[in-house]
Amino acid sequence: MSMPSHSRIVITGDLLRPFLVDDGWEGATWKNIRWLSALLRPLLPDNAPAPTTLAWDALMPAGAGVFFDTPALYDALGESLNLRSWATLAQRQTAPDALVEALREPLQDALVIGYELPPVLLDAMRQLQLPVIDLILHPLRFLPDLVFAMRTNVPAFHEVLLRHALAPSEVARQVGLIQAKAAWMPPPEPMPSGTALLLGQVASDRAMVLADGRLARLDDHLGELHRLCTEHPLVLYKPHPYAAYDPAAQTVLQQLPCIVRTSANFYHLLAQPELDTVVALNSSGLIEARAFGRRAHQLVPFLYDFDSPRAPAGGHPGSPVALSPAWNEPGFWRSMLAGDASTPTTPAWVPNRLRRSMNADWGYQFMEQVCA
Repeated sequence: MSMPSHSRIVITGDLLRPFLVDDGWEGATWKNIRWLSALLRPLLPDNAPAPTTLAWDALMPAGAGVFFDTPALYDALGESLNLRSWATLAQRQTAPDALVEALREPLQDALVIGYELPPVLLDAMRQLQLPVIDLILHPLRFLPDLVFAMRTNVPAFHEVLLRHALAPSEVARQVGLIQAKAAWMPPPEPMPSGTALLLGQVASDRAMVLADGRLARLDDHLGELHRLCTEHPLVLYKPHPYAAYDPAAQTVLQQLPCIVRTSANFYHLLAQPELDTVVALNSSGLIEARAFGRRAHQLVPFLYDFDSPRAPAGGHPGSPVALSPAWNEPGFWRSMLAGDASTPTTPAWVPNRLRRSMNADWGYQFMEQVCA
């Protein structure tokens, strides 16, 4: 696909995901879409079309965009509106005709900028021959601000992303600062050399959806976790900060009482030289653990492959590219929409700008305080 023509910019997200509120369902991602729209509007060039949104957003302000009737789509597909149906549908690699047709008019002649679009929506947009830029929250959460990645089905856009990629030296520098500060602090737990850490996750997160639509569970891996206990002098369990109680994890702790629950800060734990291994279903913490030089073992596949060099081809997006803070500056979007991959300037980090805008401290606030 060459530089695409478009007369509109539409900002959207996972239109298919429901969220249970009281006795009914509402869109689970309308806040993400509003967040992305508010963030991008002042960054887009003056000569770019004014962006609108496409969302399952019952309270969408007048003139802000187009309401997507997700319940009607599930009816057309003959599916119940629930998380199991969403998990199965979102993972489909080929979009059903009903979804393609539902998107045809609201996305006609648009450049689509999405937030964490699932495979089935990406394929629908491929079938409609639409240019797509997909924004993804990157697993590295301990830098001065949140890191984001982008992927696109437009080769010229992909080249711009590569020119603005996050430098590994930036990651290494921040790891060093955290470890340096932790050297002055009391250890968070009594930890013998060779300690392992098991991480919990949010049970309904999209990262937990397996290829067949089932949700991954820790208690499906008791054999591997038992082996973990035999290979390490101590195994700690750290719940996810947004899911303190996980029935599957509770089953593991009951079956393997040698695993010790900890409330210590994740980054404080990672900074301890006694910590050898981190294990999880596919937590972003595994990527962070590798950055800290720890061995990391995933029990199920990652949602995204951030290490692949795959370029866009045939209307399919390339691999996600972790980006420097430049993507949140107007100059990046001027380059992006023009397909200009010339050497970029690298702006300084603005600490916590995006972290606070997303209300997503993810445990980093603790290290921010102690490293200040």
